[in-house]
Amino acid sequence: AQAVADIAAAVAGQTAAKTQRDLQKQQREEAAMEARVMTEFRRHNPPEFKGEIDPEKADLWIQGMERVFEATRC
Repeated sequence: AQAVADIAAAVAGQTAAKTQRDLQKQQREEAAMEARVMTEFRRHNPPEFKGEIDPEKADLWIQGMERVFEATRC
């Protein structure tokens, strides 16, 4: 009976460890993807919003951002 309990505990421990490794791998992959997306986005030199209240300048900024989003497929 004790041997079965020991085996069950070992299997549970291995399962928990694998689940943790899988989660960490997924988190690393997501972080790497986010970094690639940001690098690609920055490569297109997105326009900088300077906080202006002029609607025309704001519209031009939006248009510039939309072009970057289209180019990066965001």
